[in-house]
Amino acid sequence: MREFVASLVSFCLVKTLYTLQQTAKALGASPALVNAKNPPGPGPEVQNAPTIASGLHNSTRRTVEKLGDPAAVAFIALDEYTSKAVDVFANILGRPRGYRPYWSNLPGQIATQLDLAAAAVGPNSALYTLQAKNTRYIFVLVRNNPEEIGIPKQGEFDLADFHDKAYGIGDFENIWSVEGLGHVYSQRTWILKHNVSEDAHGILIDGQARVLSEKSLCMMHAGLGLCLAESVIKQLTLHSSEKEVERVLRLFIKLCKNNSRPGYVGAALESLGLVTRCFNYPMVNLVQTVLAEVDPIAWEYFWRGAGRALYFSPGHMMQPLFSPWIAAELEAPNERAFNILKAGISWPTNIVNMRHPWIFEDLIKRRGAAEEMWGTIRNGVAASTTMAMDTTPNHPVVKAYLEYKPQSRDEKVHELWAKLVHEPVYRAVHRYQPILKRHNKLEEVFRFQDLDALVDRLEASEKKEETATAEVVAG
Repeated sequence: MREFVASLVSFCLVKTLYTLQQTAKALGASPALVNAKNPPGPGPEVQNAPTIASGLHNSTRRTVEKLGDPAAVAFIALDEYTSKAVDVFANILGRPRGYRPYWSNLPGQIATQLDLAAAAVGPNSALYTLQAKNTRYIFVLVRNNPEEIGIPKQGEFDLADFHDKAYGIGDFENIWSVEGLGHVYSQRTWILKHNVSEDAHGILIDGQARVLSEKSLCMMHAGLGLCLAESVIKQLTLHSSEKEVERVLRLFIKLCKNNSRPGYVGAALESLGLVTRCFNYPMVNLVQTVLAEVDPIAWEYFWRGAGRALYFSPGHMMQPLFSPWIAAELEAPNERAFNILKAGISWPTNIVNMRHPWIFEDLIKRRGAAEEMWGTIRNGVAASTTMAMDTTPNHPVVKAYLEYKPQSRDEKVHELWAKLVHEPVYRAVHRYQPILKRHNKLEEVFRFQDLDALVDRLEASEKKEETATAEVVAG
């Protein structure tokens, strides 16, 4: 019943928005506002929905593909709000989702949200407005990347030329402009060179991809993952059988492995969580449940991507309306997923707002002490900074970030900033990125793990190899 009601509400919402969009178009609204910017993902789409709820969901998904930016953003945000409202009533009548006690946590969540709302209309109004503006800027940059750098709407294009154009937008924007390029190039190549074959090989290895710079590889592979994820997810319905979900997930993993360079598969795998959580929210539980059995490591990448999606989702762009941290608490199926989600939220919160570090300082004030023992914020900071330094060597914004001193007079905030922000940023620049790059392990920053322990193991293996080589030479 939960799925039926949520699907019906979503269907009615998207049809209303589409009708309003078509009315605006008839009245002469700008095509930039009322026309869909990007084509839907290639590949087959499920035809036979096994339930009424699945049929409504599939119809909704097809209509969303026709929405221009304003209607699409409104739908994603409003659909999440209404879905959460349906969940509240379902939790009253049935068994709550998630592993954390729903009703016992609800008072604390409400208090946290009210505190954010009060700050947003009070002393921190400018801060939260700026954060929303920063997030929207990056969301639009990735979504409308072809238009931003002038990629033709159809046909093959010169990857080397648009690689330079993607990097020409700005040092700060490189991460997302290159991810967008990877998305479009992978989609176009999969269509033109491989006819959307499930046996496609070498999309980011062969052909024009040979010219890619080393610094572009992380985010080009993230873009590959976006392309593959948005296509394979169309083959599922809300009530697909476990066998069918397993088939589709194994296909996604196979395509990521067959079309990625060694050491970058994880960057592609992580995008499944982003696409599913941000654009196919009702499918999250079905996908993650089966994925945990199919490939536990891919499951971890999935939840990291879902954490990124929680931050970028239009429903959380104005965090005083609905904090992504509260959404993570509501949606996590277990403690491991919850911590991965929190690290995933910390990732973009850090890198998106790096030019305005007082935004992240506000997060440290609010959540730093609570998250310190779990390592979630520290990991998100370290991982995103490592990625930024790899995509843009000698990143000027990162260097300025290292010099920031918290504005708070609270010594505890200064201590937390040093431990959770300054130290992992410094290590990302001087230790994590160089060692992970040397060992072709940059995909590991797309998972929630102890990066110090990882690079310690890699350094130990280096020393062991050096010792063995010296003994051979001496012997």
